[in-house]
Amino acid sequence: MHTELAALDAALPKLGWLEIRDRGKQGAIKLTDFDAAPEPRNLRQLKTEIRTRWGTVPLIDMLKEAVLRTGCLAAVTATAGRGDLAPEILAERIILAVYAYGTNTGIRAVAAGEHGHSEDDLRYIRRRYLSADVVRAMATQIANATFTARTRTVWGAGSTAVASDSTHFGAFDQNIFTEWHSRYSGRGVLIYWHVERRSMAIHSQLINCSASEVAAMIEGAMRHGTTMEVQGNYVDSHGQSEVGFGVTRLLGFDLLPRINGSTRSSCTGPRPGNRTPTRGFSRR
Repeated sequence: MHTELAALDAALPKLGWLEIRDRGKQGAIKLTDFDAAPEPRNLRQLKTEIRTRWGTVPLIDMLKEAVLRTGCLAAVTATAGRGDLAPEILAERIILAVYAYGTNTGIRAVAAGEHGHSEDDLRYIRRRYLSADVVRAMATQIANATFTARTRTVWGAGSTAVASDSTHFGAFDQNIFTEWHSRYSGRGVLIYWHVERRSMAIHSQLINCSASEVAAMIEGAMRHGTTMEVQGNYVDSHGQSEVGFGVTRLLGFDLLPRINGSTRSSCTGPRPGNRTPTRGFSRR
C-alpha cells in the first residue's frame, strides 16, 4: 500500500490532463477537457450516399431484417413447442408484437395497421410465445450474429468491456411491478442494462427500485449468454462498492467505476496515524 500510494503521488504531477490545486468548492482535482476529434474525411460523403440510396428506413423494417438474417425466431419455436400456425404467419405476428412492446406503441395501435392481423391474434401470440426467457434468447442470438458479422477492418478488434447502468421507465399504478423510486421521484420500473462499447446491449434485467445495482452488475456480466468475453465493466457510483470490487476480482473482470465526489475522497494508509498529505488527497 505504501508503494502504490507513493506511485500515485509521484505520477499525478506528470499528467498533463490533470491539475491538482488547493481544495475549494470544486475540489482539488481538475481534469482537462478532451480536444474535439476531427471528423473522418469520408464520413460526410458516406452519410450522403446512404441517404441517397436508402433514404429513411422504418424501424419495423430494420427489426424484420434482423429477425430474418439472424434466425432468432428458432428460439421461439424451440421454447413454445408444437404450434399450428404457418411459420411465415407466426414470424409476422411475433415481429408485430415485439415492435408493439419495444417501441411502447401498444398492441392495439399496431393492430390497426394494414397487415391482416387482428388485435386478438397479436395478444394470443404474446401470451403463447413471448416470455422473458424467449425474448432474452432472441436478443442473445441477435447480439452473437452482430459480433460475427462485424468486419474487423471497419470496426476494429472485438470489445471486451461493457458499460452498465439503470433506466427508469414510467408505469401505470395498476402494474404490479410499479414502485416509487426516490432518486427519479416517480412511479415505474427499473431496467438495468449492459451495453458494449459499440452500443450493442448484451443483457438487461428488471430490478427493484431499492435493489443494489452492484448485484445487478455482477449478474449481468456473468449471465449475459453471448459470445462476448467481458473483461471490464464501467459503472457509475451506484454500481460499485468494496464488496463489488472483491467479487469482480474473483470472477476475473475489472470493475471500472465513475465515482461521484472523487475530489472529496481520501486514500487510507496502511498504518494508524499515517496522515502525511498527498497531492489532491489526504492520506490517513
